[in-house]
Amino acid sequence: MKRAWYFLSLVFLLAACNPYQFDGTASIQLKKDPCFGVCPVYTFTVDGTGKATFKGVRNVSKPGSWKRQLTPEAANALFKAFEASKFQQFQDEYTAEVTDLPTTWVTYKTTAFEKTIKDYFGAPEALKNLEKMVETIAEEDTDWKQ
Repeated sequence: MKRAWYFLSLVFLLAACNPYQFDGTASIQLKKDPCFGVCPVYTFTVDGTGKATFKGVRNVSKPGSWKRQLTPEAANALFKAFEASKFQQFQDEYTAEVTDLPTTWVTYKTTAFEKTIKDYFGAPEALKNLEKMVETIAEEDTDWKQ
């Protein structure tokens, strides 16, 4: 019984020391589809613990598969921004009768819900700001490992 108490105490202590406010089941994914020009084509995913992957396809500075660990501050700020935006209230699709634009797919997943948004044209500024936050992290060239 004494061993179980020590083990349980250790588990709670380690959980309390975790600087990440979201867990590995939460994730954000940004997927950039091609256009007729030189638009970057890639998929970037980050989970709540800051584990990030980048798969560069075309017109990117890092082609291929890459991994990176975000700092707790960066991961928490990104996920908090998605929470604050009320992501689930955005429309599922923003599009118009225009051609040659890249499509951006944004997926936000938590234990409570999962939503993917197609952004081709006309998305609100709040969604564009979220996309820009994710793009900035995804397109950085530092700290990535193959």
